[in-house]
Amino acid sequence: MTAPASDINGLRVTLGNFLRGDYARGFFGRIASQAVAVIILIEAIFLAEHFTWVFRDAVRHEADLSGIGLILACTSTEIFDLALAVALLMAGYLTLLRMRESRELLVLFGSGLGPHQLGALIAILSLAGLVLGLFGSGVADPLSRYAQRSILFSSELRSLKKGVAKNEFYYFPSYVAYAMDHVVDGAPPPRKPGEVAVIDAGANTKPATHDRTLFIYQQTGPVTSRVVTAAQARLDGPDRSGRIVLNLNDFTSHTFDDPHPAPTDDGQTRPVPCKNCTQILKESAPADMPPVSMKVRDMSQLMMVDQLLPFTARSSNVVEQTIFEQLFAGTQTGTDRAAQMKLLAERFSRSLLSFLAPLMALLGVAMTNRLTNWFALPLSCLLLMTVNLLCQWVITSTAPLSVAGALLPPLLLYGGIAYAVFTLIVWRHNDFVRPQLARA
Repeated sequence: MTAPASDINGLRVTLGNFLRGDYARGFFGRIASQAVAVIILIEAIFLAEHFTWVFRDAVRHEADLSGIGLILACTSTEIFDLALAVALLMAGYLTLLRMRESRELLVLFGSGLGPHQLGALIAILSLAGLVLGLFGSGVADPLSRYAQRSILFSSELRSLKKGVAKNEFYYFPSYVAYAMDHVVDGAPPPRKPGEVAVIDAGANTKPATHDRTLFIYQQTGPVTSRVVTAAQARLDGPDRSGRIVLNLNDFTSHTFDDPHPAPTDDGQTRPVPCKNCTQILKESAPADMPPVSMKVRDMSQLMMVDQLLPFTARSSNVVEQTIFEQLFAGTQTGTDRAAQMKLLAERFSRSLLSFLAPLMALLGVAMTNRLTNWFALPLSCLLLMTVNLLCQWVITSTAPLSVAGALLPPLLLYGGIAYAVFTLIVWRHNDFVRPQLARA
């Protein structure tokens, strides 16, 4: 038997007035204040744990104090979605438990409209958590990761323009640079008998206070390398098109066969600077080509910023793509598509976790009495994190390659869990309404 239209309209008007009233605003205000406090606490613990790694990476890229602060702020978005879900669960549990023990829920349910009013509050809270979770993991976090990379790139480029530091290695795509103190009066360091003489980059120059002898190792081909030394080095630019000018004084160059090129800073094999290097070497010189050395007083070389510090576009990095770019991405194949869809599924699942958190808070309150008062909230948080781990396992097992395959498994899983939680809440509704704890 269906309810009359007048009853439905009356219920809609009553709920609308209730949601616009002071009671609903007070409820959402308490939830928001407590959730913000919990999020700040979780973020503080996370940043304290990751401060060492963030600081080390920032210092390696010569970032200043303000840059380090910005990088730390951008790092906080990495766990915002999980922190939001836990915060909504804890804030909802504490607020609803206080309402139950102060007889507010008993009055609401006794009026006959309590379930509808409370259901509307929980539904709004769940939808707000879903939207905030999607924004945090799908928009704020990708843009924050891109901002971190931009800050590190700008800091490293600024430090290179100021000059290189003494006794520091600088790693570039096909270069390794090292700066040492300038040799005074051109006197080379002592060497053992039979050793190759060290190239003096500044024998005819007067030593300056800030002069450095710059040593550069460059891989020019698959089995060919070049060693460059310079008494002074300066970068001019970049201009609007990204061009920079490398100026070297007392420049020497030594090209030689190198069957074992130096690896990058992370131990990987250096990329070959050109696709047809081997063919060029064969055509330009015989196999037994002697080493080539030259010495130039001053030299300027026009380069692009990407030759020293590669900075790829944001759309080329999967973790920096927003959820909208992943939803409407073009046809891709291979590992890039798999990584993109897996990340989309993980972001969507963590957003659904914030949607499920208020229902978990309701269930936790229904299960709270004098015996379970001390572990009801921790158990609710444990169940919420268990759901997250279960969804992660489902995503890894299914390995989605399409948008539908990425969104449907988390949606079906969370839908089934939400239905089970709602059924338990209805089953224990008496324990949820009546006060269970001793009053002071």
